[in-house]
This record gives sequence, C-alpha cells and structure tokens, in this order.
Amino acid sequence: AEHAFLDAPAMNFIAGRIEEGVFRSAGGLILPLPEGARPTDAAGRELVYGIRPEHIRATAQGMPGTVTLLEATGSEIFAKVDCAGEEIACLFRERLPLKQGAQIRIEVDRACAHLFDAKTGRRM
Repeated sequence: AEHAFLDAPAMNFIAGRIEEGVFRSAGGLILPLPEGARPTDAAGRELVYGIRPEHIRATAQGMPGTVTLLEATGSEIFAKVDCAGEEIACLFRERLPLKQGAQIRIEVDRACAHLFDAKTGRRM
C-alpha cells in the first residue's frame, strides 16, 4: 500500500468569493477563511477555495450535508458529501457509522485550506 497516495482523491475546488469575512460559494455554502487569510484579501473577486479530502472531519457542529457516495477501505472511509449543492470529497480516518443518503456535518481544517485567484490560478 505504499502507492496509496496515487489513488488519493484530488483536492476539492469550490468556486466563490469572500463576503462578510467568510468564503461563500456560488450555491451559498459558507466556509471559514483559511488560516492567515484576511477578509480584505480579494474581497468580492472570483476565488477558488481548495481543501484536501483528508483535511475534512466529521463533527457535531460542522456544515450539514448528505452522503452521496461511500467507499470504505479498511482504515479509511472515502465519502462524497453534498453541502448546499457542492459535492465535497472527504477522507475520514476514523470509523463512522455512515450510510449513503445519511445526514452528516463536516468541518474543514482552516490550517490546511487554500484560496486561489480564479482568473490566474495563483494562490493567495
């Protein structure tokens, strides 16, 4: 399993912009700004929020979503979660009693999130 990282799901890219100190996707999903990002950074400009599946946790107080895809691989669970119309790939390291169609709350690790300029692709 030393090549497992090759199969790792790609980073989630969510289009949106900074509004009122948070990142808001086109569909209205609200995400916390990455650590170190200031609300004035490119406020109002088209941005892309990047977060890797392994940097998303299932928590009691996170964003609500619905599990649309589930693949358990021994120690990990790969899930796709629909949050406000955004499909977010998640990789959970802990055993969760998840079923397809189940409601779940997820939280992104702000320290691992990134913002990109939608036009240039440059990291902010």
